[in-house]
Amino acid sequence: MSRMPVWAMVATPFDANAERICERSLRALTQETLSRGCSGLIALGVIAEPDSLSLAEKSQALAVIVDSAGPAPVIVATMNRNPADAANELAILTAEFDGRLHAVMVPVLSSDPVELRRTLVTTHSITQLPVLLQDLPAATGVTIAIDYLQQAVTGLDFLYGIKCECPPTFWRIRRLREVTAAHLMAGFGGLGLVDDVLAGADTVASGISAPEVLVEAVDLLAAGEVGSARSVIGRAAGLINFETQARTSIAIRKEHWRRQGVIAHSTVRLPSLPYLAEFDEHSRDHGFPLLRRGIQQP
Repeated sequence: MSRMPVWAMVATPFDANAERICERSLRALTQETLSRGCSGLIALGVIAEPDSLSLAEKSQALAVIVDSAGPAPVIVATMNRNPADAANELAILTAEFDGRLHAVMVPVLSSDPVELRRTLVTTHSITQLPVLLQDLPAATGVTIAIDYLQQAVTGLDFLYGIKCECPPTFWRIRRLREVTAAHLMAGFGGLGLVDDVLAGADTVASGISAPEVLVEAVDLLAAGEVGSARSVIGRAAGLINFETQARTSIAIRKEHWRRQGVIAHSTVRLPSLPYLAEFDEHSRDHGFPLLRRGIQQP
């Protein structure tokens, strides 16, 4: 396990027609990310295609992840753009999994610091859990100025952390570290991991199909080997870029997990694009030519 926590962003594997969640694949994916050095799991984030899941499916997926995680902590996210609906969703899920969740994650949905702070307070009040705030305008369309974000989070003792994915991430991380001791989480596939950690990030999120790369990089950073950590990320930069392109990212990552024999199918739901034959040359070049070992669809 890495010295710095690396949180796995867990995708939602479906059956061959994307009609049902493949629980066996989800269980295998959860356990595989932990076996590769991830120390915690974030469920129902963007990579999980939450907009395509019913509340019942979210509960089903979360149950599989929690049951498969063993002692590893699990954070549950809502990406619902409606604050009232998001609060209701979290209220239901946290009540159902009472005592089994580490924290909840909500996105920045307002550029107004007063409104954002109110949302954070309400979220904590409803769930009675620490709150991780995701600053990801690429998913929500909402950008908050760094001065306003500082204002919104200062002094919140229940704030678990901030997932810092609004560029320039390293600058915003430095500014946030001035006002909070909460965790600052590097994201974006890990491409800017080294600069984010040097700026003050103390945790990392991994959604790529090779989380061990990020684990290796943070271990090198913990040992003071900054140059070696940069080299590790540099060698994986092409893969990270390929796997984090908008609209295609989820299908490509799922296909790479499938080719590693971890999940049965790489199917996705709209609005994600499916894995296309035109992607295959790129996948092969990045080291995913064949299915090395398989699992059987139950």
